[in-house]
Amino acid sequence: MSPRMGRPIVGEEPKKTRVSLRVTKTTAEKFQECAEVKKKTQVALFEEMVDDLHDRLTEKE
Repeated sequence: MSPRMGRPIVGEEPKKTRVSLRVTKTTAEKFQECAEVKKKTQVALFEEMVDDLHDRLTEKE
């Protein structure tokens, strides 16, 4: 049996897509502070924020 190579998949699907954003230093610091307060990684916080926004925008009335 050969050992598996590469990073382990965390969650339901692999994270293969890279998103790059340019923000102000203040925004980056606020984002880092939010991640620390929520005790989450920046990636986990970003995914949570996108999921929440998507749910609100696509909510059927």
